[in-house]
Amino acid sequence: MGCVSPAVVVKAKRGRRRYLQLRTEPALGRRKLERLLAGLLADFRVIRCAEGEAVVRVPHAGAMAARKALNGNLGAGIICETLATSGTLKGLQRRLAGRK
Repeated sequence: MGCVSPAVVVKAKRGRRRYLQLRTEPALGRRKLERLLAGLLADFRVIRCAEGEAVVRVPHAGAMAARKALNGNLGAGIICETLATSGTLKGLQRRLAGRK
């Protein structure tokens, strides 16, 4: 028996991604945020959500449109602001650490 290596997915097939750091006022739970974003974005995934901040993954080509859709009043008294955008989660954490 040999080692089984994980399947490697080439970025060209999977597509490039961008990670957006968001701040919402008032703070939203993960499920409520997902329902809200489903009406605004076609393709996204909530990576992390806690204490009024969230990380959302979007396709590379849709990052600019996502930032435009997510800045400002989202309705129902929810205000959202994008804090940073990065191609990797690690890069996003570095940018936010530099701001604080």
